[in-house]
Amino acid sequence: MSLPKKMGFFLLAFVLFLPLPLRAATAFDHSAWDAFLKEFVNSKGEVRYQAIVKDPKPLDNYLAALMQVKQSEFASWPREETLAFWLNAYHAMLVKLVTEHYPVKSVQHIPGFWDVAAFHFGKSVAGEGGYSLNDIRMNKLIGVYRDEKIDLALCLAAKGGPPMAREAFTGPRVEGQLFLLTRQFVNDPANVDITPGKKKIFLSRLFKWYGNDFKLDFGTIEPLGKFSIVDTSVISFLSYYLEDDAKGEYLQQAGYKIEYPSFDWSLNDQKEASA
Repeated sequence: MSLPKKMGFFLLAFVLFLPLPLRAATAFDHSAWDAFLKEFVNSKGEVRYQAIVKDPKPLDNYLAALMQVKQSEFASWPREETLAFWLNAYHAMLVKLVTEHYPVKSVQHIPGFWDVAAFHFGKSVAGEGGYSLNDIRMNKLIGVYRDEKIDLALCLAAKGGPPMAREAFTGPRVEGQLFLLTRQFVNDPANVDITPGKKKIFLSRLFKWYGNDFKLDFGTIEPLGKFSIVDTSVISFLSYYLEDDAKGEYLQQAGYKIEYPSFDWSLNDQKEASA
């Protein structure tokens, strides 16, 4: 016996508006990582690596839990849950690799830092079939989600790069988190220094290194003034996220040169206070 149309409508509405955990398979719980970040990362995005070296268990336990996930489980997760998983996995592995070589002044002094396959499903030690930081960024994040905001949310363990966030990414909030981190990065004069009327603007080298990624959502057929298509995409991206309308309008005039200051690869280390 079929249900009356009105009853069927209310049942459908009830299912659609159920909280996500009741509608879909439960995804990964990142609360342990959230607690870790709040304990070991300060408001500047600096990390207490020395303290983590002394007590690595929370980090090791979280990474071990991530690696126990079966890749087949991703098929039942919403898109946002998988995105949050890989963003957190990247950052947890980043911290782990730094602490394994601590003390160090820069990750650039660690051989193969970006390419060592240290993340493995179903394994607790390095071996074949793992993922490096570059693998995660290119093949699990940018290559899949095609979202340039990811470039400005991935910490590089360097003072010149995006700060380490103090909260875990979660599926229900990940899109908003990426937006806020991007807006924070773009509106920080240390990363985007624009003075309307000046003949030069100064941009983080991330915009030069990852320039092609900004064509994903901000690409255009016609370049702006004398700038290349890639430069025009970056300019359009910045105009969208800048909170100062005067700076955004100035960018569209194209009467300036773009300079990329040298990148500060100094470790984003929060030094422990001496006893």
